[in-house]
Amino acid sequence: MLAPFLCLSSAQAQIIGQDITSITTDTVLFPSISLKKVAGDSEFAGSTFTVNFGGQIQSITGLTIPGGSATFRSIPAVVQIRRKPATDPRKLAYYQGSFNSSSKTFNFLSVGPLSEKTLFSINNILAGPDNVFTNVGANLAGTPYNGNASIERLDFVLAKPVKASNKIGFTVFERGLPTGHDGFGIAAITSVDKHGNPTSYGPIYTIAASTWGKTPLQDPIPQYYFLNNAANNRGLLINPALTIPPNQVLGGILIRTHELVSPGQKVYGYSLFAPDVTCTRTTLLNVANSCFPTNTGTNGGIDLAAPNLGAVFLDTE
Repeated sequence: MLAPFLCLSSAQAQIIGQDITSITTDTVLFPSISLKKVAGDSEFAGSTFTVNFGGQIQSITGLTIPGGSATFRSIPAVVQIRRKPATDPRKLAYYQGSFNSSSKTFNFLSVGPLSEKTLFSINNILAGPDNVFTNVGANLAGTPYNGNASIERLDFVLAKPVKASNKIGFTVFERGLPTGHDGFGIAAITSVDKHGNPTSYGPIYTIAASTWGKTPLQDPIPQYYFLNNAANNRGLLINPALTIPPNQVLGGILIRTHELVSPGQKVYGYSLFAPDVTCTRTTLLNVANSCFPTNTGTNGGIDLAAPNLGAVFLDTE
């Protein structure tokens, strides 16, 4: 049974996607890293901190959806981050962990510090890219903070194409409210050039906010912190900037490839973008086009988790 996710194409309103109801994970350990005298920003401006990265990667290894459980293998994807302007250096991240105010020490579970490209490419639910499509107006309960960037489109290009079917899908996971998650746009990539850049798309769909991811995928609920690179705009994302409210959890949606294009059609990957994008299949190819607003507000604030699982092959109907 399909969950009621409203999705809009140029032809008509359609319903695609299924809520992910549980996940299984596996944790791998790497060396920990400690950074001293790291400058804070926004909430933590004016002080320096010790920032510890614990060296864990917690990867998603299986999932369940309505109608049964599924383990999966996947075809990996290469991620391209499309900005407008392309030279904007602002980068945003979140990490799961804790903060000791007396010692001014952040203790994050994840391996790190991770580059922006790695945050978008890794299968790890302990850290991720924050406010992905927010250009302006980042705020927490009405209080502004330094949480805006210039990303307009993300391309996940598969290592090899697949044929659309109900057995192959794409997943989107987000850290957000238990009652529902931020909206986003999605389209299947139907051809690429020799460099792996999309050259054509299938229909464009919008997954509305608060209509998906309503099953919390973690218990107990973790604590997260927002980091940016404000103290050194071309440096790593290591500057603590915000305490994320403690009621945010992972939620997920599975979108089968035959929901994005006709069964049997070759699919080279997919692109994600903000829900206010007004592009056609042709204008979606170039983020310089005016159909990509440069004033996307908090409606573009999706906080992706384990963003790149590639093409997921399901073992269940």
